[in-house]
Amino acid sequence: MLLIIDAALVIASGALLALSAFLALEVFGAYLRKREAAPATAPRGPVAVIVPAHNEADIISQTLQSVLPQLRDGDRLIVVADNCTDATASVARAAGAEALERHDETRRGKGYALQFALDAIVDTPPHTVLFIDADCHLEDGALELLTARAEATARPVQAMYLMNAPETAPPSVLIAEFAWAFINDVRMRGLDRFFGVSRITGAGFTLPWAIAEKLSLGAGEIVEDLALTLDLTSMGKPPLIAPDALVTSTFPTDEEARVRQRARWEHGSRRLAVRRAVPAFFSGLKSGNWALMGLALDIAIPPIALLVAATGAMVILSSVVWFLGAGTSAPLALAAAVLAAGSIVAGFIKCADTRQSGRYLEGAKRFLMTKFSVYGADGRKSAQSWTPTRRSESESEGS
Repeated sequence: MLLIIDAALVIASGALLALSAFLALEVFGAYLRKREAAPATAPRGPVAVIVPAHNEADIISQTLQSVLPQLRDGDRLIVVADNCTDATASVARAAGAEALERHDETRRGKGYALQFALDAIVDTPPHTVLFIDADCHLEDGALELLTARAEATARPVQAMYLMNAPETAPPSVLIAEFAWAFINDVRMRGLDRFFGVSRITGAGFTLPWAIAEKLSLGAGEIVEDLALTLDLTSMGKPPLIAPDALVTSTFPTDEEARVRQRARWEHGSRRLAVRRAVPAFFSGLKSGNWALMGLALDIAIPPIALLVAATGAMVILSSVVWFLGAGTSAPLALAAAVLAAGSIVAGFIKCADTRQSGRYLEGAKRFLMTKFSVYGADGRKSAQSWTPTRRSESESEGS
């Protein structure tokens, strides 16, 4: 019986070791000198900037003001007021954008809103389409960098999309800020460096029209961006990352909203990984699609907290079995834990403000405590369907 348990632990530890090793490879890649993008050789064509918005009248003008100065003649700024019950559409028009109003309570989610906008411009298409969320800031020069690279490569291009902790945020939000940057900045740089692909991470995603017109974005996935990344990479059009094109946003100040945000992402990404990671890897292996293989391994890596918990538990279990006389799994489990921990520390040094290490340590305990909410009944329930995540449930119901 002990040997059977050890054999099972060997398999589990081996899988964790493979994922931890791939994580270490991504982090290592982030430290390497970046590959310079080829300079644009011709002026870019017209672009349509599409902003999906659900009851964002209070904040959308700030987003639009970050985009408008970067537009040229022939460009369009289009807001999709999606199932809004406030003045989002009129605020957008007053700010200088076009506003499309969509009302469909049965098909909810950002993907449906984006598809609605694409369908509306199909008769007068731009050269490229840039998607940005209604609570984001498009940093100066980002539009030019994204659209020029998308046109030059004929591939999707993702901006460097980072979430910042509010100045008054508790230390636990600093951990969330690091976790976000660890995926979107550190890991995506490494994935792009070695495999020529990046996840679509949300706002600041740019598509050549030749690709956009072939897509159906209304899939209803909780993690639409990740599903679209897999689809595009399977098509031979893996997204690239443009690290110098920055898009920023701020974490919700309400803890309930932050928990729902993490729950939707973590549950949705885990379900997608279970369904698609292994088939995508073998599809890439069969077709020689290196980018798809790398992406499949990337999405198979669990969130940081889960990876730490899993490797730690495996070390404990394998140590117990070793103490009882069957220690085959123990070295594998220990190697996985060391690689995972080392990768997280290296990522922290790369993207976090190490001067605030004390506050990070203070916030880690509270951040881990919120995982009980993320993986509890409420977190699982909130991840069953699309919901806005920037406000608390009570605020959403009252808007």
